[in-house]
Amino acid sequence: MIYRKRGHVVRYEHGHVVRCVESGEAVEDGSVFWSRPSPSPLAPLPALRGEGDDVVAAIEAMVRGPLFIERMIVSEGYAQHECDDICWSETTRRVHVAIAHRERALRVIIDLADFVLDDVTRAVEALLLAGAEREAPPRIRLAANVGAALLPSLIGTDVVDIWQSAADHDGNGQRVLEQRIATPPWPNVFRPSYRFRPVRMPLHLRASARSNEIDRELPLAVALTAPVAGNVLHALCVSEGAVYPASFAIERVEAVNVTPRWYPYAAGAFGAEMMCTRITPDR
Repeated sequence: MIYRKRGHVVRYEHGHVVRCVESGEAVEDGSVFWSRPSPSPLAPLPALRGEGDDVVAAIEAMVRGPLFIERMIVSEGYAQHECDDICWSETTRRVHVAIAHRERALRVIIDLADFVLDDVTRAVEALLLAGAEREAPPRIRLAANVGAALLPSLIGTDVVDIWQSAADHDGNGQRVLEQRIATPPWPNVFRPSYRFRPVRMPLHLRASARSNEIDRELPLAVALTAPVAGNVLHALCVSEGAVYPASFAIERVEAVNVTPRWYPYAAGAFGAEMMCTRITPDR
């Protein structure tokens, strides 16, 4: 199998702008895998839309004292792929931002696969009002961005059903098959770079529950305050005007609303607004 990739990306990080153009190929022959740069074809790559500057400026404008940006990475890219006789292309956008509170040991972490900043705005507004940590209530809602971050950890559990959604291409250009995901071997492969051998992973995850009726009066976890650890979440919660961090484990998902918005967790997950039963982990 021969895989080729060419593309370009612009990345904004720590006040610096990095523009990169790459072209490479990988060969897989049984147990042997090797990769190398390859000469770029003469055909020019389509121009990027160049909206990263605006995204960086918008995030910087909304973060004000006592908050500060601890880390921010914004990127926009375009790539052309070829695997044997299959060709396809994709445009990517990514935002990773960690926003911290100067007066408290508290931060929110947001990851996006687009340049729509409503998740960031909501997290910033909540962080400005955050009070002391509390115990989470017995039942809690997860915002769609928080639910998406949780999905990869719930594969193979009885907390909620996880499905792989259909798509045109996986890392080898093959059709991504829609099916319930429980145990390996996974049907498709993920290829983060031509420099690495593709790995079998579930792609484009979505959650499925018996109900989509969510109690809007329940407290809402709006943003992560630390990376997901198994089924344990550390999140910033909003309840009747109060905002507080809480740590809890998800025991059962009672209802799910799946959104069309895709988030860059594992090999991709769709937003999943969830109504959950929680247990408080041992401290």
